Amino acid sequence: MKHAAPDLSPYQCLGEALGEALDKWQNQVALIEADRDRENCRLTYSDFQRSALSIAHVLQRAGFKEADRGAIIMSNQSKWLIGAYAVFYCGGVLVPVDHKLSASEHLPLLAHAKVKLLIVEYPLWRLLTQAAGFKELAVPTVIVTEAPRDLDLSNSWRWEECRDSAEPRFVPRRRQDIASIVYSSGTGGRPKGCMLTHENYLEQCQALMAWYPFCPGVRYLSILPTNHAIDFMVGFVGPFVCGATVVHLRTLRPEYVKEAFSRYKITYVSVVPMVLKALESGLRARFKALPMHRRWWLDRLVALNRGLTRNKPNPTLSRRLLPQIHQAFGGELLAMITGGAFVEPSTLQFFYDLGIPVANGYGLTEAGTAITVNDLKPFRADTVGKPLPGVEIKLVNCDA
Repeated sequence: MKHAAPDLSPYQCLGEALGEALDKWQNQVALIEADRDRENCRLTYSDFQRSALSIAHVLQRAGFKEADRGAIIMSNQSKWLIGAYAVFYCGGVLVPVDHKLSASEHLPLLAHAKVKLLIVEYPLWRLLTQAAGFKELAVPTVIVTEAPRDLDLSNSWRWEECRDSAEPRFVPRRRQDIASIVYSSGTGGRPKGCMLTHENYLEQCQALMAWYPFCPGVRYLSILPTNHAIDFMVGFVGPFVCGATVVHLRTLRPEYVKEAFSRYKITYVSVVPMVLKALESGLRARFKALPMHRRWWLDRLVALNRGLTRNKPNPTLSRRLLPQIHQAFGGELLAMITGGAFVEPSTLQFFYDLGIPVANGYGLTEAGTAITVNDLKPFRADTVGKPLPGVEIKLVNCDA
């Protein structure tokens, strides 16, 4: 069944678009959070909305207001998205910060962004408080998640105690207003704050969902950091406006990532090119270790699949021809998404021949999530794809 891309043209801001999605998809599962072999939580859109509005009301009580900047430093988890929506609901500007940076790197970014709010995991908060220069950091409101119960957080809030049944006031924003400040060093150098508007995100979301549709029942495995432009869009905004499910893993050990594909029947996942190459190497090694007769049959089936899907992917056919390979990825994977660095065409062709297309794209953080994406019509391994709808590209000094 073909699903149409969401029409986001009526909305002025992310808070408005996400809020209507929460109302629309109330009984659908929004988030699943797993830790090793244990599931920490499973939230419907209604559960998510209730939690986020509690945080939003606490923020407003603390004086967080329109255009104030709120930073999040957390690994991928449900609280990241809940906190982000609370910031948007209050009309704030989100400042997503890479949790893998050191405390000495976090502090200058928080100071430069002039944040009025910080939502942070306890282990990262502890490192921040121990870093040189912490006392000079002036953040009026700090919310710490998963802190030990007997710990005195001084003037900070404990996330688990931010429960408020009162209704917060929704603060609308305009399309041209800044939605987030994303710090990126590009290909090198000092991180710089890229200011992205609500219109940037709404237009990008509509364009991406037209080519790679999400809908209820689709499950996206979020393993790239959510502060990254790709995962913020296809691991938060896109799935939510379409009623899909996002799966977070609190550990990224390979055996648990592999298990998640099967347990949750993953539909889409984003990976960096290095991970994609490692997956290819692992599969090639396993194929090489097969007995000669099985390897002969595998090569013939892969060649047959390549020929029959030359013009466009055919997931049903590929799963029938190569069932064991597809079952290893959960049996329902439609595509992997990659970008951020060069990907060898041979790697892209390898996965496509197995019936697992890789949507390779090119983007600039300051211009949004992506400016080009391979739409697989037809698949080509030697390209980062066509410009997304609404995107204009100018090539300068091509021969330089």
